[in-house]
Amino acid sequence: MRANLSHDRRMRSSVLFAALVACTPVQPQPPKQSADASAAVSELRAARFPEAERASLAILKHDRKSSTAAAVHAIAKYDQSVETLVGELGRVLDQGEGLKFFDHERGRAAWQKFLDDLEVIDLDLEIAAADPAFSLELCIACWDHDFNLNGHLDERDKKFFEVEFDGKGGDLADDDPRRRPTYHFDVGDIYWARAMVSFQRAAVELVLAYRWSELDKLLGRDEPDKIVIKLVDAGRVRHARELMINALGYSERERQAYLAETDDDREWVPNPSQKSYAMPLEVDAKLYDSWAAILGDVHRLLASQEGLSLQDAGKLLLGDHEAARLPAAYADIGAMLRDPTDVVIDFSGDHDDAKSYERVMRGLLGHGYVQSMRASPLVARLRHMKDELDHGDDTLDRKLHYLIWFN
Repeated sequence: MRANLSHDRRMRSSVLFAALVACTPVQPQPPKQSADASAAVSELRAARFPEAERASLAILKHDRKSSTAAAVHAIAKYDQSVETLVGELGRVLDQGEGLKFFDHERGRAAWQKFLDDLEVIDLDLEIAAADPAFSLELCIACWDHDFNLNGHLDERDKKFFEVEFDGKGGDLADDDPRRRPTYHFDVGDIYWARAMVSFQRAAVELVLAYRWSELDKLLGRDEPDKIVIKLVDAGRVRHARELMINALGYSERERQAYLAETDDDREWVPNPSQKSYAMPLEVDAKLYDSWAAILGDVHRLLASQEGLSLQDAGKLLLGDHEAARLPAAYADIGAMLRDPTDVVIDFSGDHDDAKSYERVMRGLLGHGYVQSMRASPLVARLRHMKDELDHGDDTLDRKLHYLIWFN
């Protein structure tokens, strides 16, 4: 009986102690300070990309959540990865093997290395995007760097990222400071980068999914009757589709982040209420609405909920006369990527014959060739945008030069 009473007392004491601990207010701990990334930022601003990569990587080894270091590492690594890819492919091309750099062992290794690097870069960007207070000031037009990789710094390199047009139909003078703005990058711009990287990863997956050497036949004297681009890895094509869907999601988060901004400080991509930006292109609510609509259009294409009308797309790309020869069919982009096949380009027969056009499109689209499905409004939307741009003060080419700022 005494043992039981003693046990009950211990139990009550334990419960009382636990209750007291639960009710005791927890003293707030000071936030953990991120490692100083100023040295890495300085190297990046000076276009010393290898040094910026090493400095940022050293910080990330001790503070994996440093958004600034992660962003610097992503930018520096991306620059060097592009240089490596272009250099390797150039050396393969120097061997005089035509288009075989897509399939050359060394060329494919270069594409794979670039793909691996892009995955690392995306992980860096994920870290930066997790910090809602991310901020980085950078003048990319101030970089003195051999961007065209011809071995020396020339005039094209110096003007590579410069803003050339004033948005009123004229050019900015060479000494106009507006040509070299310093941008205040924030979390919305990180999603811009994630969308870009995801689209590029998808493109490289498609490069590695096929054997492209048959295209060399197009360089010969005799026109071939048929070219078959062999599918070697269907999984890469399906992964490309997933990456495209991810990119659309990042682009939407980018759009929402821009719209939610309340500051107005040297914006890379402004929202309709912001006035501090270098891009000489009017940004209004209508543009943001069009952005959202296009994202929805492309997402429905990838989901096979809608298809591209071949004739409508032909009118936009080829003109009415050529489009009239195309079959009244649709391109199911989602099916093409979910269930890929060899790409067959069949030149046999009468090129002006309607059946020949149908045979070519079936060979190109594979399982994506369908006779009937709901038509996507994307083609009509793009045609409307083109018409609006054509009626502006600047030329279409000039405005498209700045539309690449959007994903």
